[in-house]
Amino acid sequence: MTFLTLSNALTVSLVLVLIGAFGVLRRRNLILVLLSVEIMLNGVNLSLISFNYFLWGASELGHYLYMLSIGVAAVEAAVGLAMVIVLFRNHRDVTRTRIARLGETSETEAGAGA
Repeated sequence: MTFLTLSNALTVSLVLVLIGAFGVLRRRNLILVLLSVEIMLNGVNLSLISFNYFLWGASELGHYLYMLSIGVAAVEAAVGLAMVIVLFRNHRDVTRTRIARLGETSETEAGAGA
């Protein structure tokens, strides 16, 4: 009897995705939100590898999808961290509420432009 089965691997994958989703929904700090997205992507990667191992056998399809997913995660992390660095340099705040307020104009700016 082995512990490593498809259902166990998919259960761990689901737990990782749910932990990441909880982090995305509950955290205000953008760096923690990016880390939560990375946890979700790791859960997806685990499911890809487990499907490849248990269902596709000798096929390299799962490995190709896994490598593509790693590339997407690296690009997402680089772009996200670049955005966080620019936001911190300009506003000294990296919370989601600050990003929600970026498009707002104050009453004095709206009156001056009219």
